[in-house]
Amino acid sequence: MPLQQMLYREAYRMLCDRFEAEDAVQNLYMKLWEKKDELKNLVATDAYLRTLLRNICIDRWRQIRAHDNKEQIQADEIAIHTPPETDKKEAEECLEHFLAGLPKVQQKIIKMKMNGCTIEEIEKTTGLQQTNIRVIISRVRKKFREFYDNI
Repeated sequence: MPLQQMLYREAYRMLCDRFEAEDAVQNLYMKLWEKKDELKNLVATDAYLRTLLRNICIDRWRQIRAHDNKEQIQADEIAIHTPPETDKKEAEECLEHFLAGLPKVQQKIIKMKMNGCTIEEIEKTTGLQQTNIRVIISRVRKKFREFYDNI
């Protein structure tokens, strides 16, 4: 416990998120509790704790990054899946009807994405952060699936 503030600052510096840093320190304490018998002979306690915390933060960072990549892949797959009997004109009308019901910001982002713009280009045009853009795209995809399933 005496090193908690130092460990928290280290975790926060690596993860840049208060909650993630708190979770990392908590995970460190859990690992220490599991290894409590092995720690009696430990000489460089501070170095051991920092190394263990660094490894926990790296693992957490990789998990976050993998999750973000998965969301980006899902967001990049916006597509209209129409049954073969539906012609292209009807599908376009369906899409236009759906887009008309969206807020202006969402309409702009989706239309840019459908026209092949990258997340970075959308960010520059709209001024929104990349994470916000990905969330908007993901939510619109979900709304469209629900809309399309109800037709």
